[in-house]
Amino acid sequence: MDISLKGTINMKSILRRFAVLILSVGMLLLCGCEITTAQGGEVVEAQVNTGDKESSINRAYKPIKKPGGGKFTLAYVDIDPYNETFRMLYYVIESLKDDGWINYDALPFDPETDSDSLALMDWLADNAESEYMAFDKTAHYYTTVSTEEEIRESLRQHIEVNKDIDAVLTMGTSPSLMVEEFGFDIPLLMYAVSDPIGSGLIESAEDSGNENYWAHVDSSAYSRQMQYYFDTFAFKNIGSVYGDEIVCALPDYRSVAKQNGFSITEYQLNRESFENEEEYYERLAEIYRRMVSEDKVDAYILNTDVIPSSEKAAEMMKVFFDANIPVVAQVGSAYVKSGAAVMIVDPRDAVGTGPFVSNIIGSVFNGSKPGDLEQEYVSSPFLTLNLDVADEIEFKPSFEMLIACEKIICEQ
Repeated sequence: MDISLKGTINMKSILRRFAVLILSVGMLLLCGCEITTAQGGEVVEAQVNTGDKESSINRAYKPIKKPGGGKFTLAYVDIDPYNETFRMLYYVIESLKDDGWINYDALPFDPETDSDSLALMDWLADNAESEYMAFDKTAHYYTTVSTEEEIRESLRQHIEVNKDIDAVLTMGTSPSLMVEEFGFDIPLLMYAVSDPIGSGLIESAEDSGNENYWAHVDSSAYSRQMQYYFDTFAFKNIGSVYGDEIVCALPDYRSVAKQNGFSITEYQLNRESFENEEEYYERLAEIYRRMVSEDKVDAYILNTDVIPSSEKAAEMMKVFFDANIPVVAQVGSAYVKSGAAVMIVDPRDAVGTGPFVSNIIGSVFNGSKPGDLEQEYVSSPFLTLNLDVADEIEFKPSFEMLIACEKIICEQ
């Protein structure tokens, strides 16, 4: 019997919802809370490489009052409102609360839909209660709103003149590179950086190379991601359009391609080289058509470096879906939610990594040097699947894949 029969009773829709039910029940039976799983449904524990350094993942640093009076204050630098980085910040903040550094009744934000990190930080400045830690609205920045010079001067005033900032948390590669270049003598904690080593921010996973620097490291995150995509779709030629090859993880992807014998059709396209957005997207659409008609790609990997808007991405990915070509995402589950990609194996498990980062912050406030702290934390993969897109490209996920999913998107 064809289970895709259409009519008053949509069997396909019923099966989808049954899969979601099975997934939910399975999660509850396994641990009674959220879990993250690896390919094939195997549960993988998050790992931290303790080495000889101080590990923060298994203990919370007790809140202490700032020596000399006042409260510890954390500056924050991000690119722009974006759900993925908002989620990462959200769970760091929740973990700071769990550890006792701050207190509030409940955050009036949804980590699954909200995106304005500065709104969250500003809310904390007005509403968080603490005798240990404070937030300052004048020390929260978007690099797309304030100029580099404005951020530099504001941070200089806080750090060197007022001396009212105790650490800077940066979110993403470009904000981290910007603040690192400023060279202020203050702890710099770098999170959500695609490749902090390749970007030159730190020397290695074992040693940042600067006592004031710390960066979250997961050296094999994108290699594992691409391997999963290859194991799932067995493509021969995957397409990639990128601006910065480090941000878009091309070195890791090329290594996996060499090991597995598939090709990557690459096009570099820098948004800054175009006079306006319309011209940029026209060129991008032209490349996509060429990938399908001439390059004969049989998969495409989408990244935020090229199309920041998930809605715009959903519109532009149709050229691939019309040819039954799967689109997978590098970062950003919003792409899967919007229908721009069939799946993402997200190496950034915000829920799992949040406590690790919050403990780093607590450690620094307790007097530890960032360069002495463990940087590498390997979280479990976070698999999100869009069943509507899967139907559109005639991809049939296995039951094992459905069970391995953290989230399943099903609108129809």
